[in-house]
Amino acid sequence: MTQFSSPRRKSGPPRLASNRRALAAALVAAGAVAACSHDDEAAPAKPPTPAMAAPATATPSAAPAPRAEPSAEARDAAAAAEVADAGYQGPRIGAMAMVTLVMSDMEWPHDDARRSDKSKGSVRIGYLRHGARAPVIPEKHVKANCTEGWYELVGGGFVCGRYATLDLNHPRVRLAPHDPDLEAPLPYQYAYNTTNGAPLYRQVPSREERLKLEPWLTGGTTASSSPAPSSKKRRRDRDRAERDAGGGTPDVQVQVDTDAGGGMFGLALAAAKAPDEPEVPWYLRDAGAGKPNVTLDDLRGDGPIARRMVKGFYLALDRQFVSGGSSWWKTTGGLIAPADRLYVQKPLTDFKGAWLSDRTAPPSAEAGMAPNPLVGWALHRTKKYTLSGKKAVAGEPVPRFTMVKLTGKNEVVGGVRYDETEDGWWMRVTEGARTRPGPLPRDLTPGEKWVDVNLTTQTLIAYEGDKPAFATLVSTGKRDHQNKEKDHATPQGSFRIREKHVAATMDGDVATDGPYSIEDVPWIMYFNGSYALHGAFWHASFGSVRSHGCVNLAPSDARTMFNWTEPHVPEGWHGANATTEKPGTRVVVHD
Repeated sequence: MTQFSSPRRKSGPPRLASNRRALAAALVAAGAVAACSHDDEAAPAKPPTPAMAAPATATPSAAPAPRAEPSAEARDAAAAAEVADAGYQGPRIGAMAMVTLVMSDMEWPHDDARRSDKSKGSVRIGYLRHGARAPVIPEKHVKANCTEGWYELVGGGFVCGRYATLDLNHPRVRLAPHDPDLEAPLPYQYAYNTTNGAPLYRQVPSREERLKLEPWLTGGTTASSSPAPSSKKRRRDRDRAERDAGGGTPDVQVQVDTDAGGGMFGLALAAAKAPDEPEVPWYLRDAGAGKPNVTLDDLRGDGPIARRMVKGFYLALDRQFVSGGSSWWKTTGGLIAPADRLYVQKPLTDFKGAWLSDRTAPPSAEAGMAPNPLVGWALHRTKKYTLSGKKAVAGEPVPRFTMVKLTGKNEVVGGVRYDETEDGWWMRVTEGARTRPGPLPRDLTPGEKWVDVNLTTQTLIAYEGDKPAFATLVSTGKRDHQNKEKDHATPQGSFRIREKHVAATMDGDVATDGPYSIEDVPWIMYFNGSYALHGAFWHASFGSVRSHGCVNLAPSDARTMFNWTEPHVPEGWHGANATTEKPGTRVVVHD
């Protein structure tokens, strides 16, 4: 996966109606379109356009689909409280642009859009997403570079009134997609696209338009589709999507800006002149023959269609509604998808790591090494073993992802290594995972937060100074030493979190797998180029390599780390950048 760069600009962003490209650059610069990759120099896709999402008509809408219940973990709640300034009762400002930039000063950046050194001028320190309502000091500061006035946010920084408003009843605020659920393991509900060529419409099409644009509805030529895919088939297609990939509702009309939603896949919408199409579209030409030979650029639409999708793409959902006798989903990017082409994703696992407040790590056996909390997890076909002399006797099975406390003692019986648990039974090393931290950072300050990721054991430990605070399983980059194109190594070294996003789209073209797109990947923490810690809802392979290079966490764990790490994301913000004065949390990756 590749994080796409954007054109540099030397002046403040122009008005939305007059220059979409500059706003698209701002969107990308804010980190809204990124992905995991070892190829940081890959050719960038065209930027999303525009950043402003248009309102729906003021008509009744169905309630948002139910989302997962918030975690009851006391430590998780405490960590979340550090991020959400929930007690604020004062004025708020609403974001009208898909990305409303938060600047360190009442100036636009001079040249380097990603610079974090405020001594060289105003820098981006974060952003609000369309519809967000952030605490604000409601005093307007009019300047030539923002005649609508700058407003200072309670969480720090300034937003330009060109892209935000104190009028929370403004249609662009009131009718925006719903806010992310910051208390749930996932901020949005997600859906899996089951059909090659399934369209994303700019607005609800007429019946005639739909029959023309979705020929499989007529019962004639069909596209490859499986409206209710089997779990095995979904797993196989999910491998391609990320390898880090309404009855009862009222009949309503939804109007969507014909320019909205470009940010979903990080690509510009088609130009006014439609390209010549082949006699047989790609999604009908090889129906059922496997993955199509197309790129993301080939998927751009025209007319009513903003984009077509490849089977296996994921969408983030805003709400479901019925119009013209058909059920539809509106996405968080503002586009419309036919509900019969989508499979609403169900949680694949409720796995989560654990806080270690009751766990005192023994002194490290090796000088300079981080203390090991000595915890492990059962993985596949784990059993409780009893060691008797030169024999290991298998006992009852241990459920997958069960966390166990270890004594640190291990034995080799019959050429197989076993770890002793505090409960007295032994776990075969090949049937589980255990923590094994690396060295303590040499310049670590007392109590400083930092994260240890072990690529061999597929574990993560969060530390406060030299004390382990949290531990869990991860999935890092899948290796292939024989084929460079399939070798997705997670980079090793000591890094710092550069920026954080509640959710952002990851997409790209992979030579061996074709295009993929996962909209609004949750709880993203970039630490090195396009590599990040982030949540993964499309698989449950934690404890095993899986990704395109990013460090995948279970959704609940990703949220925990998002709330625990720096930079702090103030209430109402969708993302925040580290600065020289306020650096991000250290991340150490090793084998």
